[in-house]
Amino acid sequence: MFFGLLYPLIFELSALIPDPAFSQESNPVYREGNCASSTRTFLRRTFIKHKFQYLNVPLVGTVAVSDVFDCTLECLSNPFCFSVNLAAFKGAHGKLWCELLSSDKFRNSTEYKRNKSSHHFAIESPCSSSPCQHEATCVTNYRDGSFGCRCAKGFKGEYCEKGEKMDVFVSSRSNASQLVPLDLNSKPITVLCQMGDFGCGDGGWTPLMKIDGSKATFDYDSHYWSDKNQYNILGGRTGFDSQETKLPTYWNTPFSKICLGMKISGQLRFIVINKQANSLHSLIADGTYRATSLGRNEWKKLIGAQGSLQLNCNKEGFNAVGTASHHSKARIGYIANEQKNCHSCDSRIGFGTGGYPDNSTTCGNVAVARPDNGDRYIKAMGYILVQ
Repeated sequence: MFFGLLYPLIFELSALIPDPAFSQESNPVYREGNCASSTRTFLRRTFIKHKFQYLNVPLVGTVAVSDVFDCTLECLSNPFCFSVNLAAFKGAHGKLWCELLSSDKFRNSTEYKRNKSSHHFAIESPCSSSPCQHEATCVTNYRDGSFGCRCAKGFKGEYCEKGEKMDVFVSSRSNASQLVPLDLNSKPITVLCQMGDFGCGDGGWTPLMKIDGSKATFDYDSHYWSDKNQYNILGGRTGFDSQETKLPTYWNTPFSKICLGMKISGQLRFIVINKQANSLHSLIADGTYRATSLGRNEWKKLIGAQGSLQLNCNKEGFNAVGTASHHSKARIGYIANEQKNCHSCDSRIGFGTGGYPDNSTTCGNVAVARPDNGDRYIKAMGYILVQ
């Protein structure tokens, strides 16, 4: 049977669809969608083809079919079918085997694997955009297009964006810095929680990164700013020293404040950005510029009396880059120019920096071309913490 169909395949029909996906789950966090006003709903279903993939879950039926249209139609006719496996090649009888599946790949991700003999067809779902955070299980209500997030241990919130253990120790009243075990994505790590007011205000501060400005590990173009790979996790236990690190807290920890510190010639200085986000990764990874409003003098406090910047442009925040991207730029920081534009900035203060006139300085202060306090090439040890 040939229908000239292209993938994804779209089918429309009236069908009675119960919601076993939610009725069988234990208290998922539920986000309301456009609820159906009747038990019979005119449904539009899009099946997405995943080549040479197989989902190994209990079957609700097996049929021999002529093509993918027949297979997916069988699924839509069965109220307990959520996806299908379909043979990639016809057998000797000229038919394809079609398995009607009792679940989907979002609730059974460990059973979703590559193979060489079949394709997987899944109903398009709001879970396809991965809305649930910290390895939560996304559960679709196929009847009304809503979804829920079943949080992993240690997380809560509508999208499982809040770390429960983080909330506990951050609110501690102790002023002594302490090693604290965190359960992130069911993978325990231990970090040194900085307590008390060491320069960023009272409370507990959770470390995310430490950057050696003389090394290229975390330069502006480093993959570590956009990926979710850790680096030297033991460096998260050692405080304000010279060990570089990137911790899972970079992509797993929501916050309302960011503490930025630089150590130059043994002298530590800090500033604070009031910014709410699900993680620092969410502010930086996509490369989008997000402005802050601390002002040039506040950024120069990180450097002390030697801080120097040009007088114009004055662009600050996350992913701060001028129109000439090979000039000064910063993943978190401040860039400036001598011309009254942001084209070819020759000065910067920040973290994850790079570009002309000194691409080798990845944290600190670089300034040439008539800056306000002389030319500078200052490499700093940088610290990023959140609360």
